[in-house]
Amino acid sequence: MIGNLRWLGLGTALLAAQGLIANLLPAWVRPDLVLIYALALGVRRASPTWSLAMAFGFGFAFDALSGSDPGLYALLRGTACAVTRAFDRALYLRAPLPWGLYAAGWAVVDWIGMVAVLQLLRPAALPGWLDVLVRVPGAAVATGIAAGLLYALLRRVESAEERDSSWTVLSSAGSRR
Repeated sequence: MIGNLRWLGLGTALLAAQGLIANLLPAWVRPDLVLIYALALGVRRASPTWSLAMAFGFGFAFDALSGSDPGLYALLRGTACAVTRAFDRALYLRAPLPWGLYAAGWAVVDWIGMVAVLQLLRPAALPGWLDVLVRVPGAAVATGIAAGLLYALLRRVESAEERDSSWTVLSSAGSRR
C-alpha cells in the first residue's frame, strides 16, 4: 500500500513537472515525463493491475490538463505501460542507457500512435506532417535523456516498495506466531 502511494505521489509530481515544462520549453525539445512514468509502471514488479490503472489515470489527467481529445493520452499511456510490461523480461531495462534508449524509441512510437488515432477519429485535428517531423526527433531525444536521468529515482521508488513489502511479509509472519 505504501508503495502504491509513493508511485501515486511520483506520478503527481511528474504530471506537475510536465505542465511546467510545457510552459518553459518549446515543443520540439520537450520531454514527455508522463510517458516515462507510464513506461516505469510497466516494469514495476508489484500489482500489474494497479500499475495499468495508474497509467490510464495519469493519461486522463494529462488529457484534461493539455486540452486534447479525452482519452487520447490515456490510451497511449496505458498501451505504453502494457507493452513495456509484456516485453520487460526480453528487453531487460535495468540500466540508465537501455532505459533511455527504450523511452526515446517509445516516444517516436507514441507520436506515430497519436497521428494514427487522430487520423482515424478526427482527421481535421491531425497535425501537419512537417510539424510532426520537426517535433519528433528532438522530443524523443529529450524524453530519452530525461528517462536516463530519472532512472535512479524510479529504481529507488521500486526498491523502497520491495523493502516495504518484505517488512509486511515479516510482520504478518511474526503476528501468526
